Amino acid sequence: MVNQGTILGRVGKIDIKSTNSGTKIANLSMVTSKKFMKDGQKQEKTTWHNVTMFNKIAEIAEKYVTVGDMLYVQGEMDTQKWTDQQGQTKTKSFLLANEMKLLPNAKNHKSTPEPKQDSAPGGDPFALNDDVPF
Repeated sequence: MVNQGTILGRVGKIDIKSTNSGTKIANLSMVTSKKFMKDGQKQEKTTWHNVTMFNKIAEIAEKYVTVGDMLYVQGEMDTQKWTDQQGQTKTKSFLLANEMKLLPNAKNHKSTPEPKQDSAPGGDPFALNDDVPF
């Protein structure tokens, strides 16, 4: 079985928190859009996605990601269920990201620098250091 989701879109909101033990948690809203023709008319469908990140990837998001950035995220799809104060069952689906790539914004960059091919010891390209490879 496979549970994997991928989103390539823009960041609409970013909220960074820390647990009492110091674990970073990043919650992002990301937007994607799809253009298509319906009854001879151009249409566009906009979809908002919830993305959650933990630990190192959340630390990197805190340091480098801002609203409006084009972001590629990949990870596991998950759903939380809870009961609100009125006794109503609520659900929230989200992508639990384990991979993130910050992409150049075509509107904001005249040229794209070549990304570094280095990765941290152990092969973790998202290890927090001063030379993040994007």
